[in-house]
Amino acid sequence: MSARSSQLKEEIAALQKALSELATSQAEMDKIRAEEKETYASNKADMEQGLKGVKLALKILGEYYAKEDKAHAAAEGAGSSIIGLLEVVESDFTKGLAEMTATEESAQAAYEAQTKENEIEKTTKEQDVKYKTK
Repeated sequence: MSARSSQLKEEIAALQKALSELATSQAEMDKIRAEEKETYASNKADMEQGLKGVKLALKILGEYYAKEDKAHAAAEGAGSSIIGLLEVVESDFTKGLAEMTATEESAQAAYEAQTKENEIEKTTKEQDVKYKTK
């Protein structure tokens, strides 16, 4: 009986250690996820602001070069080059924003899946401890 009791105490200690490690791991994961989310929110705002600025510049240049007055006729070639460049920048910003959003969504999904697994593992080990201490 004493050997069985000793074995149960060892198993309980191992389970409690595993629970402690799991809690530490989850806390670290929570911290990293919060930092990633904060970085994403900041970067997303910057990208959206940049995209808005580029769209505004394209609108203003488009209106300027669409005017009937030909005061800018000599610079029309340069204007189309600038507009072309801004369209590429707009495309890059849009693509970058989409990639950032996809990465954030993927990270959030992975975090939620791992958190769910940790919850299941925690509940299982807590029940084992509860059962073995009876």
